[in-house]
Amino acid sequence: PAGGAARERWEALAALVQLAEEYAATAEVLPIGEAAAVERPRGLADFTEELARRATQQHVPTVEGVTLASLHSAKGLEWDAVFLVGLAEGTLPTTYAKTPEQVEEERRLLYVGITRAREWLWLSYAAARSPGGRARRPSRFLPQLDRSGGGERAGAGPARRAERRRPQVVSCRICGATLLAGADRKLGRCPTCPSDLDEELYERLREWRQRVAGAQKVPAYVVFTDATLTALAERKPARTEDLVAIAGIGPRKVGLYGDTVLALVAGAAVDDVCPQKTFEN
Repeated sequence: PAGGAARERWEALAALVQLAEEYAATAEVLPIGEAAAVERPRGLADFTEELARRATQQHVPTVEGVTLASLHSAKGLEWDAVFLVGLAEGTLPTTYAKTPEQVEEERRLLYVGITRAREWLWLSYAAARSPGGRARRPSRFLPQLDRSGGGERAGAGPARRAERRRPQVVSCRICGATLLAGADRKLGRCPTCPSDLDEELYERLREWRQRVAGAQKVPAYVVFTDATLTALAERKPARTEDLVAIAGIGPRKVGLYGDTVLALVAGAAVDDVCPQKTFEN
């Protein structure tokens, strides 16, 4: 059906029908003795009890499928994956958006669409309406890229180009799979791959971080987060280049703590690289 509310109701009813069919296809097994049992068909009363149980646990039945929705009708809804298509001038913003207020309303609609995605978001537009047709320009709401120069913004200087560097592809050092999540990229491995954490090194890094944070009068995570310490204790960098390869350790952190961290990884004691008297002063 047309309309977001009507479609949402239809999806809920379709999920209930699917759940009822699956529920009716099974039977309840009732024991009648130590080695015997009988199957009893599940009825409407059983099904309503199951729905009440799900409602109590906030376990909403779902149906697998693809929802086609406009930006207006998608308000208030969320999906794991969202594909926003047609992001070209004339479509978003539409040709009817003439005033600055109308253009801003179109921008807010795009924001609505982007924030419907829980995990994955794809943004796309067609180069033309039909093969060989007139070329279409991407929406002004998208980053305008120079298509002739490898993805740099037209007229950008060296600083701007550095900001828009393409993200580095990080692979799992154990199984080789491409890592997408930030925490996985930091650790350099998939969450399902075994951890090779050096617990003794991790504790030394924690003690060193606590001393540094105390001396600087800042929270410990300002020095390094727990996730960064875990990555250090797993990956055991031996060179500055290895440090920079860990997400969250940039040139500033390397300049402040790089030599000390490398020394700790190499086996140095915390008192050797960070004497207690330094922090008492």
